[in-house]
Amino acid sequence: MIIRKIWADDIAPFQRERMLLDLPESETIAIGYVALKPGESTDIGLHDDEEEAYVVLSGKAKLMLGDSYHELEKGHVVYVPRNTPHRMTCISEAPLEYLYFANYPDTNQ
Repeated sequence: MIIRKIWADDIAPFQRERMLLDLPESETIAIGYVALKPGESTDIGLHDDEEEAYVVLSGKAKLMLGDSYHELEKGHVVYVPRNTPHRMTCISEAPLEYLYFANYPDTNQ
């Protein structure tokens, strides 16, 4: 069993990304926290071995998902299938914070 805080007391006030649960600690999932400052973007992601879900905690984002774009805000949940290019950009004046859940269905540890 693993128990962690999203916002740990021992991390910097603004840390862009933090792994909360990494694949070696589980069977098929990883969970991470991401914070983007206004105007910042993630790299374009494209994964043939994982599917992802995002949960927006605060701020607003422009999500590139394949050939389409979507505006997201606090409370939105997004599913990202395998082999789908994706990128998050913070479009709010406040930082964008979200959790991502990556599932590796073919992993057998």
